[in-house]
Amino acid sequence: MKNSILLLCVIVNGCNDVVSQSSCGNRYFEHKSLQEIAAMTPEQKMDQMVLEQMFHAPWDNDENHELLHRYLVENGPEILPTAIKFITEFDPAVAECRERNRTRLFTAAMYLSNIDNAKFRIRSTEHGTLAIIELEKAIERRRKAMPDPEAHDSRKNLLALFLEGLVGRTIKDGFIKETLKERYKIELSEAELVEFSDFLTLLDPTYPSWTHIWNTTVPGAPGMTTTESERFHQAYRMFKEKR
Repeated sequence: MKNSILLLCVIVNGCNDVVSQSSCGNRYFEHKSLQEIAAMTPEQKMDQMVLEQMFHAPWDNDENHELLHRYLVENGPEILPTAIKFITEFDPAVAECRERNRTRLFTAAMYLSNIDNAKFRIRSTEHGTLAIIELEKAIERRRKAMPDPEAHDSRKNLLALFLEGLVGRTIKDGFIKETLKERYKIELSEAELVEFSDFLTLLDPTYPSWTHIWNTTVPGAPGMTTTESERFHQAYRMFKEKR
């Protein structure tokens, strides 16, 4: 069944370029080896993740996929040019390899969000600001091209959520808020959290990397260390003093 689906992709998409040949022209697509992934350029790693998104269900992910994911997140500045390229090249009017091009847009936006949550606020960099601007344009192009712009579309909703986080407060900010409430009895309104996020971005754009914990609200999930949470607490005290 899986090979039949991939063969249908070959028939429908008919891609011509190098990446397209591997994505639409190879119905036996498999993960790259750990050694092959390590040797890839940032653009090749992004291309490979596009293929992973197209041809492997989330439950098929293995250590190869996870290694590729870690490379993309850890080397955020290096993949920003490729993410911008994928986003600016997205044209909903082009029929050739339509699904691959949509997946390129989605993958680029997803990894902008991942980097924003895990490593640094991308809006603090020139490339990051450009990526956000181009993502806004791409989302609008996609919206206008849809037969019913108001129709439910999971990718449209996710793209909008990614963009919302990039220009405002992130998922990580929400977990910082929960930690401050739980450990220091500090309750931030949504408006104050956005202000605090802006303050942290100016203070240190890499503040998302102060902790690797993404979720303090899931039962049984590990919380921040005392050292990590105290760093955010001290930053909040500075924020209050400067307001």
